[in-house]
Amino acid sequence: MRFSTHGDGDEDLLFVLGWGNEPEHEHVSWLLDRLGERYRVHAVTIPTNGWEFDDQYLAPVRNYWEDHEFDAVLSHSTGGLVTAHLAAVVVLPPQVFLSPWWGMAPNEGVESLLLPYFLSLPTSRRLLEPERDTAHIGDLKSADEYEGEPAALSPAFLSTIVDAQTRLPGFDDRDVVFVSLSDRIVSVRAIGDRTPAANLRPYDGGHEFFASSGRETVVEDVLAALDAGVDAVR
Repeated sequence: MRFSTHGDGDEDLLFVLGWGNEPEHEHVSWLLDRLGERYRVHAVTIPTNGWEFDDQYLAPVRNYWEDHEFDAVLSHSTGGLVTAHLAAVVVLPPQVFLSPWWGMAPNEGVESLLLPYFLSLPTSRRLLEPERDTAHIGDLKSADEYEGEPAALSPAFLSTIVDAQTRLPGFDDRDVVFVSLSDRIVSVRAIGDRTPAANLRPYDGGHEFFASSGRETVVEDVLAALDAGVDAVR
């Protein structure tokens, strides 16, 4: 796990990135620049093949949180699974979630039938390479950048993710969740089942709003939600 800081705002924002996201990626960098106009952003780059959720994902973020003072919390995808659990062990301000991975996206055909057997395999070797489609990430996502990201998943990684999804703590009514109803990477149903309608912010685009054409509008809404959380704490 890596931690990096970006921007020179007056307030500190903890931003836990999604699986495979790097601060140097074009569209992640765009988002960090926009956030950095208002915040000092502490970006967390998470492991892509961990097998112990609490030790390898939750504990390092918790330790970093306890060593700093933060005004706001933002997370994307797998990062949203981490910060949801973080809220159960430390006192957090209102969170803003971007397409959190709170449930597995529905699969069809053979892949769906074989998934339970795949999860039971005792190995961290990357054996499963899901179908990759940049359109599912966002229409601005380039094929070259997507191909440079990790492509395969291990049984151990998916098993620890599924376990963390099954024991999510309760939802905090102060939190805000941004979601694309056409998301094919994470389960939209799991997000809807967990999140009250008043706390949902649907947007048009792919799994990464920051790699989607409508991102300028969405980022303003994200900043407004973060600011509202900071103001509420004050």
